[in-house]
Amino acid sequence: MRCLILSLTRAQGLQWQTVLEGQREGWLCEVETDARAAYALLCGGGLEVCVLCDSPEGRALAACLWERPPVAPPWLAAEFPCPGADAVLRRDDAAALPALVEQEESAGHVPRLALCHLPELNCLARGLLRQLGMRKDLGAWRFLPDMAALAAAHPPLLNDLKDRLYPLAARRNGLRPGAVERSLRLAVESTWMRGSLPGLERFFGHSVDPERGKPTNREFLYRLQERLTLAARRIQ
Repeated sequence: MRCLILSLTRAQGLQWQTVLEGQREGWLCEVETDARAAYALLCGGGLEVCVLCDSPEGRALAACLWERPPVAPPWLAAEFPCPGADAVLRRDDAAALPALVEQEESAGHVPRLALCHLPELNCLARGLLRQLGMRKDLGAWRFLPDMAALAAAHPPLLNDLKDRLYPLAARRNGLRPGAVERSLRLAVESTWMRGSLPGLERFFGHSVDPERGKPTNREFLYRLQERLTLAARRIQ
């Protein structure tokens, strides 16, 4: 879990870093003291958690993230109440943050800031699926744009389709996880065989051949998420 800590001083940030990296194996933290530099790092992607210490820079970044969150925003913990925060924790409570993030992830939730992007990502996803030639009468058309938007807004969901992404998409669309998986598989098969060849080649390269094996659900979703993220960043 990669974490960015924005603090007033480097020494203050290192206190958070020591606690967080000591709580869970695999937590890697970096400390920043400038809001603009921190925002650029978050927009670059790959950071899953952000901690804002109570400082002018922390409050400036909180306002910036709320007004213009990155395409895939992190879980946000702050030492002060702010819009978009998933947790408000003082430094004395830092040890609780890894467990809180794990609970939210295991429950299939996404960062609050990620919810801001879902409407526009959903619209972009519909456009991409039309480019692929996916038929609107397929059952997956009901939930796939929303599923792709969720994956773009919170890429870790793709790490566990069965226990996280399928159930989340099912809950949001009044379906069962098994139905989501089956409908998606049928939609991928149909689009691979009868979709737009130019669109499929743009997505999957010149390896597209109806006689060869279709992509798996995971491969299809990963490629859709990549294209959706690129499209969203171009218009951000």
